[in-house]
Amino acid sequence: MLFSIVIPTLNEELAIETTVKQIRDNFTAYDYELIVADSESEDRTVEIARKYAKVVITKRKHTIGWNRNQGAAVAQGDYLIFIDADVFVPDPNHFFKIVAEDFAADPNLVGITTQLNVFPKDATWLDNIVFGLTNLRHRRRNNVTHKGSASGEIEMIRRTAFEQLRGFNETLAAAEDEDMFVRLAGIGRTFMEWHLTVYHTGRRAHEIGWPSLWLQWFLNNFYVKHFKRSYSSEWKQIR
Repeated sequence: MLFSIVIPTLNEELAIETTVKQIRDNFTAYDYELIVADSESEDRTVEIARKYAKVVITKRKHTIGWNRNQGAAVAQGDYLIFIDADVFVPDPNHFFKIVAEDFAADPNLVGITTQLNVFPKDATWLDNIVFGLTNLRHRRRNNVTHKGSASGEIEMIRRTAFEQLRGFNETLAAAEDEDMFVRLAGIGRTFMEWHLTVYHTGRRAHEIGWPSLWLQWFLNNFYVKHFKRSYSSEWKQIR
């Protein structure tokens, strides 16, 4: 088994089918498995996901990092691919061919992320600016300063490195994604593959507004870096 694609879910019936069906219908080039780690959804998420993926039921009111770790615990792949439920991976065969080549070319490479964008039909001018800056930040911190940086939409991790770090920090309600890549950079090389892009809905920014979301990002990253805990006590569900 080469790739294990792990998707944490909670009440994602509106998004999950598009995400997993795109992968299942179009990914044929490599051996892989799809794992949905669901936190006791109260809608049709599990019913839908079971048509396409292995489903692991986890307990409600734990962190996203904990949920991802539960999915990883049953994974068999050499590389763990963590994506959010509203993420679209275009042309999976080409996408994962590049990822496989990157990992194979450098045994010291422990984590890869890619460019992020909101679906073009939904993107606002501010979405494009913010994610353009986010992509530049990830590229600089991974490829230039080697400090590590990634967002939860897409994180691809060598299994041995993931196990060495004992997975995501389950105590963090937010910024566990950035924390993971910072820790990965401490044991190997992380990389932002700027030739690849994944798309997502941008729903959180569209619901609460970019100023509020940017402030949450800043405070959570600051608190994790300096106090080893997140600023937010929970990462509220937005669907």
